[in-house]
Amino acid sequence: MIVKDEEMDREALVSELNELRQWYGKFSKLFDEYENAIGRLRSFNKALETMQIGVTITDFEGNILYINSAELEMHGHSGEDMRGKNVKVFAPPDSWNPLTTEQIKTMKRWKRESINKRKDGSTFSVQLMSDVVTDEDGEPLYIVTTCEDISGRKKMEREIRERVAELEKFYRMSVGREVKMKELKKEIMRLKAHCDDPDDNQ
Repeated sequence: MIVKDEEMDREALVSELNELRQWYGKFSKLFDEYENAIGRLRSFNKALETMQIGVTITDFEGNILYINSAELEMHGHSGEDMRGKNVKVFAPPDSWNPLTTEQIKTMKRWKRESINKRKDGSTFSVQLMSDVVTDEDGEPLYIVTTCEDISGRKKMEREIRERVAELEKFYRMSVGREVKMKELKKEIMRLKAHCDDPDDNQ
């Protein structure tokens, strides 16, 4: 038999109202948390999209889960190009050396310099820094990698090394020339002394 609200006693109505209020409170709290989470995600996404450094999030097989605009621009790709792609698309075949899941768990984070490949096939020097993101139990979830184009720095380092090598070569030549000049001066002085007093040298 269905009991209508008007047939319920006051105590039952109050109890039901309190229960509804509790459920509403829980729902309202969950909704607020959801709104806050969405707001934070939007803020994080905007921050990532405005960064000058490339950011890529992948699973342990290297499949791209997220990639920011700087990373795409750096490699000459668009967002559509990267859907379902693997990060090895950024690396020349001879430099692709993926880590195993066990190695990733052990390392947690690592920093290295490498060579990356653009969409047009050209290559450039990069510095990569990767971090393994884990859940509350410490189980790895995915990898976040930042990528910085260091080709300009590498070019400068190469030019400095070449300049240092030139200066060292010039220095060695200068030292050698100075030694020869001293020897030549001694020989001139000896010949001069011989000419001034030939009898002493007989």
